[in-house]
Amino acid sequence: MATCVWPVSYPEGCPEPNWPKNEDGDTPDKDLFEEMAADLLWNWTNRSFGLCPMQVRPCRSGCSGRSSTFAGRGPHASLGPWEPMLVGGAWYNVSCPTCTLGCSCTFVPALHLPGPIYDVLQVVVDGEPLPEDAYRVDNYSLLVRLDGQPWPNCQDLNKDVSEEGTWEVFYTRGTPVPVGGQVAAGVLAAELYKAACRDKSCNLPQRIQSITREGVTMAVMDAFEDVEKGRTGIWLIDSWVASVSKTPQRATVRSVDVPVRRGRTTTWP
Repeated sequence: MATCVWPVSYPEGCPEPNWPKNEDGDTPDKDLFEEMAADLLWNWTNRSFGLCPMQVRPCRSGCSGRSSTFAGRGPHASLGPWEPMLVGGAWYNVSCPTCTLGCSCTFVPALHLPGPIYDVLQVVVDGEPLPEDAYRVDNYSLLVRLDGQPWPNCQDLNKDVSEEGTWEVFYTRGTPVPVGGQVAAGVLAAELYKAACRDKSCNLPQRIQSITREGVTMAVMDAFEDVEKGRTGIWLIDSWVASVSKTPQRATVRSVDVPVRRGRTTTWP
């Protein structure tokens, strides 16, 4: 989470905490508690928001390892083992590019990247950046090349990206934080700072409950069940977390005999 960006906003007209300054005039405590607030909100919202810079060096499964980032199979891809494919209502074992019975193995100049892709900063091939109009993003995860050239088949991971025989993709992954999340982070950061300083004006609830029985008073720490769900006791924070928290999806049944319809939508630029 440290490399991801969660903007923090303070409502206009509301005074910020009296963040202490160092000799250089900076407020390191402010950055500390803002990062803490962003980390808490990131976890409470199922890690759904925040923009993270990514630096990826794609590699086909035929080059090394078993994982592959490439979408589809092409004439230069590793043949691999036989794979089951539904053709005309019957299952056949096929291996591209030796297709039969009318199936098609068409090379697609696209590769999967861990998404969702928010934007692409730069693509470097053989040490040279490609023009921005040489690629696009489909379905928030497919990097499609548009200049008529295929993506490189393999690369030497021992070389620096400035050398030939290498390539790298710089992009931003994630979903921008809504305005409500930015304000909630500011409110939470301020309250966390007050709690650390034992400021009596802190609005975060105390996690100790007092129980009195037969004239004996005991202090008991609660189980933090509400905190795990993002309930701080502050309406502005709790209402935003509840509004964006995803409810579990209902179970569905899918038949393997029904082909899955796939489409593409350009999502960047």
